[in-house]
Amino acid sequence: MTAAPARAWLPAFVVAALTWGSSFLFISIALRGLAPSQVGFGRVLIGAVVLWLMLLVTRRRPRLTGRDVGAIAVVAIGMSVVPFVLIPLAQQHITSILASLLNATTPLWTALFVALLIPHERASRAQVVGLLIGAGGIAVLLGAWNIDGVPLLGAALMLGATACYGIGSTLSRRLLARVSEGPTALSAVQMAVSALMLLPVALIAPAPAPGTLDVSSEVLWGLLALGVLGTSFTYVLFWRVVKLAGATTAASVTYVVPVVATTLGVLVLHEELLWHEPVGAAIVLGGVWLAQRAPRARPSGQGAAVAAVADDRP
Repeated sequence: MTAAPARAWLPAFVVAALTWGSSFLFISIALRGLAPSQVGFGRVLIGAVVLWLMLLVTRRRPRLTGRDVGAIAVVAIGMSVVPFVLIPLAQQHITSILASLLNATTPLWTALFVALLIPHERASRAQVVGLLIGAGGIAVLLGAWNIDGVPLLGAALMLGATACYGIGSTLSRRLLARVSEGPTALSAVQMAVSALMLLPVALIAPAPAPGTLDVSSEVLWGLLALGVLGTSFTYVLFWRVVKLAGATTAASVTYVVPVVATTLGVLVLHEELLWHEPVGAAIVLGGVWLAQRAPRARPSGQGAAVAAVADDRP
């Protein structure tokens, strides 16, 4: 199939990169009044509402068996439940800039777990080299030569979140490959299940201060933006790019998201960009390019393809 001209998919690509890149800013704003677990719960709840409304408008009802929903729930643990709490936790200890740059390691984790958990997709030499380069890039990104200055807790939490994305993405290729529903329906069910899982955790956290979620509150609007844009609407745009320009072009959003997040971190949050952070990020992205370059067996079914979308999301 011939790819559509750039004018057909480029606007969707740009908006997807901007919204996913802005997610780290929205998380920082939401954290000014909410606990990390409440940020995670709020974004999946809002995302679920938006996605289900989209299905309602288009008159598409997911046709899933109990086994399908169970598989989606397992995948949701790695793709949204755990990382959507770990990322806000991490951003309590590191800048949104560093969080976004570490988020770019997600494809490295995916390549690693695919090689470990899917026997017929052994890692090629290019992938192994890419993983090693990516690991070196993380060390540079964190300024590992200055042990006392390394934000170990925040970095560990953020890398834990990206590792969860890698595991969840790999599991989705195994568990959801035979599910015939489209990405919007699967994402809607995943977000709804995630909201149910995160509700008890959010309730345990201290109640927000009075006025935190008032209409005039920046916390409320930050959370709404995070849920509406970064957790639901952007998926539709991403899949439009996949359909019109191909998966390779769509996946290149990985390289744009950190640039957007870094720019917003500096200009809006007035965070400091250390010289080794963009250098390390460039090395990591070089490793990502190598790790994704090797040909892999094409997964069957819509469900497996959904994992590729979430590989790049914050």
